[in-house]
Amino acid sequence: MLKLVVDKDEILRPLAKVQGIVDKKNIMSIINNVYVYTTDQELFIEATDLEISYRGNLPCKIYEQGALTVSASKIHDIIREFPSDKISITETEGNWIELSLSDNLLFRIAGLPPDEFPRFRRINLDNSASIQAQDLIRMISKVIFSASHEDHKFALSGVFTEVIRDEGSDGSILRMVTSDGHRLTLMDLHVPSENNTLDLDEGVIIPRKAAQEIRKVFSEDNEIRFGLDEDFCYVNGKTDQLVIRLVDGRFPDYKSIIPVVRKRFFSFEKSVVSGALKRLSILYADVLFKGVKASVRQGSAELESLNKEYGEGREVVPIDYQGEPFEIAFNAKYMLDALSVMDSETIRVTVNDNDSPCLVEGEQDPGFMALIMPMTILNDDESE
Repeated sequence: MLKLVVDKDEILRPLAKVQGIVDKKNIMSIINNVYVYTTDQELFIEATDLEISYRGNLPCKIYEQGALTVSASKIHDIIREFPSDKISITETEGNWIELSLSDNLLFRIAGLPPDEFPRFRRINLDNSASIQAQDLIRMISKVIFSASHEDHKFALSGVFTEVIRDEGSDGSILRMVTSDGHRLTLMDLHVPSENNTLDLDEGVIIPRKAAQEIRKVFSEDNEIRFGLDEDFCYVNGKTDQLVIRLVDGRFPDYKSIIPVVRKRFFSFEKSVVSGALKRLSILYADVLFKGVKASVRQGSAELESLNKEYGEGREVVPIDYQGEPFEIAFNAKYMLDALSVMDSETIRVTVNDNDSPCLVEGEQDPGFMALIMPMTILNDDESE
């Protein structure tokens, strides 16, 4: 039976990472647990919700080899509050686990037979690429906010991921795209050809929850391995691994709505326009709909709230624009969401006509673009 002594901080690291993965509401109680087992030299911890599987390893002092499963939340919370740097973990009869420091401190937790736990999927590493962890995390952070939260929109409920040949360059482009039907966000990353065999013929969809877990699990890694194996994608770090079941669906043809020709555009300082949009948004009770009309003319734009039920506001902001005056309406929340993930202070917006999407870009955000669908202006006081 399992018996070991482990450093508190070492075991808390993987236990903290699996808290968002473990499905605490699932009626299969075994997957509310973590699977803990040893090899000759290391301790391994696995967790799964049957869509996302995690495995992490850490050093420890092993006295007896073994395996057990125990509540993911309980063992994490107990160890987090332990008053010592070292913790003794011992398996006892009937799938119980003891956590102790001395005779004065002992916790016993009931577990379940480890044979019932769904094991970590073995994967083929042939179709993969070596990527800096912070680059992949940055990509996800730039696009995840515009993925749909509506469960029935399967194809829009995740991050569409594809590989594009980078013409004239040594390597390829890894692209991530999200859309909820009202807006679209895209991020490209150049991946050098060295240690890169990643190939995606049609692209795949990574579930939104899984994309969020990638950000959490690999936040402290340097280089990772990202790849695909049949209906799964995987990410391998130094001590952590994720295997993710892909969304079964087809992502819409997003390229058809990206303007090829850019006829009419203006630029502005992000902090100035963000502040104005936030002030106008205060008037809206609806957290999702915050309609704003922009009357654009040379040198300035007048921003006006569209819903007058709780009040109204207008604010003139400076912009760099030299063309003919025009008006466009959009959801201020969508614009603020896009601006919040951008590093650029000077923002460039392309609006070819009143029916085309707003294309948002910035020089300090290479590879990034956000598209926001326009709203129809009915009259001076209403929009839809």
